[in-house]
Amino acid sequence: MTAKKTDSVLFRAEATTADLLRAVTRVAAVTERRNTIPILGCVELAMGFGTIAVRGTDLDIEVRTEIEGTGESAVCLPACRLRDLLRAVSHVERVSFEADENGAVTMTAGEVTATMNSLPAIDFPNMTMGNKAWGASLAEGVLQFLIGGVSHAISREETRYYLNGICLEVKDGILIAVATDGHRLAKRETGLPAKTADQGNVIFPRKAAALAVQYAGKGEATITAHKGVAGDRVGFVEVIADGVRLRAKTIDGTFPDWRRVVPVASNTVIAIETKVLRRALKLSASSGYGMVRPTKFAFEADGVRVSSKDPDFGEARAKLGCEVSAKFDEFGLNGRYLDELAASMERIGSKTMRMHFTSPGAPLRIVPDEAIAGTLNVLMPMRV
Repeated sequence: MTAKKTDSVLFRAEATTADLLRAVTRVAAVTERRNTIPILGCVELAMGFGTIAVRGTDLDIEVRTEIEGTGESAVCLPACRLRDLLRAVSHVERVSFEADENGAVTMTAGEVTATMNSLPAIDFPNMTMGNKAWGASLAEGVLQFLIGGVSHAISREETRYYLNGICLEVKDGILIAVATDGHRLAKRETGLPAKTADQGNVIFPRKAAALAVQYAGKGEATITAHKGVAGDRVGFVEVIADGVRLRAKTIDGTFPDWRRVVPVASNTVIAIETKVLRRALKLSASSGYGMVRPTKFAFEADGVRVSSKDPDFGEARAKLGCEVSAKFDEFGLNGRYLDELAASMERIGSKTMRMHFTSPGAPLRIVPDEAIAGTLNVLMPMRV
């Protein structure tokens, strides 16, 4: 992997160990340890005016952050080895690097020294974007609410690759995030501070969405859609949060018309406390193969009866006291999907799940407490 130095100035740098470790850990999350293209397993360290820019990419996603530091030039170092070395010397306050004529870089931290082979920074790929199509500044926790709130519904089926991400669109001054795997659908939305023209949807990839939520946490963030270099379509999404800039290529596909499958509100509403429901789902999971088997809901005079049955393991039942606006016919739902949905409701502070029932074979419209706006879920039934 060693490459001779091509720049006139050899790389050297010094920074606080904790800052560099945090930066490299964040950036290394986008790289792959095993890679047929060696430089994609590296992070780039590039000196600026009193800063070190740390950057990583897998060609589809690019992550960049900056820390304070001194030195000159730039270099590419193995991401995982650098991260592991910095963890090993995390007790040392400062760390320094110096490259030799053959491209080997020596890291020094207190009494510890370690050598790494490097690659020239000139070969590190750059992600070039076109003009801005639209953008939004999101208040604290909003990106986590939007992106994190629908991520559980992203498909992992590669044949329908266009479902392997989150559909983002702007309509009537509202930013909407939708994900579906064909069996369930999750939608979150938030109003934009200023009126924004309607924008066609873009598909934000699953890996990039997970990283964006990780970086943003409960803090503020900005999200921007950019056109490709040719300028004909939106080809990139950029998220900036907590000092990290993430750029990702959008999925080149057509997201289905999700509005067609969203059922209207029903007069038959089953309102169940999320914590009570999750306890019952754990009980029903004891009957067979976890929560993958259908969990049956049946009407009771003062609530519902939840049960799960397996021909080999038997049956488990639980009666739940809840509010039911009208009598309904028995129906089945995927217990694991329902548990994940209940968990997402709890994360936004909802104490109940309100399921709108129409018929046993029709999808259910599921919403949180009435006081919590901008959240909608759809769950397809299972045969029981």
